[in-house]
Amino acid sequence: MAFFDNLGKKMSQAGQAAAAKMKEVAEVAKLTSAVTDEEKKIQDNYLELGKLYAQVYADTAEGEFAAKIAAIKEAEEKIAEYREQIRRAKGIKTCEKCGAEVPCEAAFCSSCGAPMPKEEAPAEETVLCPACGASVGKDLRFCTACGKPMEVVEAEVISQETPVEEIPAEAATAVEEEPQAQA
Repeated sequence: MAFFDNLGKKMSQAGQAAAAKMKEVAEVAKLTSAVTDEEKKIQDNYLELGKLYAQVYADTAEGEFAAKIAAIKEAEEKIAEYREQIRRAKGIKTCEKCGAEVPCEAAFCSSCGAPMPKEEAPAEETVLCPACGASVGKDLRFCTACGKPMEVVEAEVISQETPVEEIPAEAATAVEEEPQAQA
């Protein structure tokens, strides 16, 4: 019976030691989390301090500060450029009045109703449709004006300054014939 009493005491002591160890681990984890939170506050304040300094002293900064501010401005310009490229790739533009994203082909903003300016594709990115002569994006497979398939092999890039005599005969003929067909 002494054996069982001894076993009971040892199990009780082991349980108490495990409970104490668990309490210690929990306390360490809690304190470690508190330290991490405070370190995050410090980092956030340094970030805000740097932003504030850059805003206040951007024009008068010297030395390393001027170089860092210039690098930040350059990165911000690149970000704006990349965002514009993303919008173009998605086929959207930003409303100048309210800042909402609107499909490129929309005539009015869907958020505020403001008229959207019509954007023309750069001339070097367009070709003339051989069927109707409309200016169409060079990567499109079908004409957006008449719906006919674009002949990619024969289509030439036409700039807006291209003299009429340099426009392919099929495209020039189609341009001349189209108004008569509609009349």
